[in-house]
Amino acid sequence: MGKRVGVILQHPEVWDEFRRFVISKWGKKHTAMALELENAIRFYLEHAHTDSGKKAEDEKPKSRTLKTLREISEKLSEYKELTDQDVEDVIVKTVGGDHRTVSKYTYLLQKLGVIEPSRRIPGSNGWIYTVQPGAFSLDYRPL
Repeated sequence: MGKRVGVILQHPEVWDEFRRFVISKWGKKHTAMALELENAIRFYLEHAHTDSGKKAEDEKPKSRTLKTLREISEKLSEYKELTDQDVEDVIVKTVGGDHRTVSKYTYLLQKLGVIEPSRRIPGSNGWIYTVQPGAFSLDYRPL
């Protein structure tokens, strides 16, 4: 089964041009739009990160969130396992203690594979996380 996606484009004329391209190539929109959009994304992922002449400065994270994620993951990589409270403590010491911030970074760390819940803490709702050292990298490589 495929993946449904929905986005709002800042420049709708780009979508109109893409739609006209698909119709002119395939003579229809149904199924062809998804196929061509997937091909366009694959092409982008294969070519967007191939500039080998980058300076080290260019490889720095472009957003504060990515920079903070890298910092948190480096601190977590010192451990093999951590409780959810330990993960929260590292996040709070790094970026602040708002519960939404802690939830956001915990979620992102799990999605990026930096931490994985391995088992429940007996007699508690808490988790013990396994840390995957080196899981977070800004050097994205397409599948």
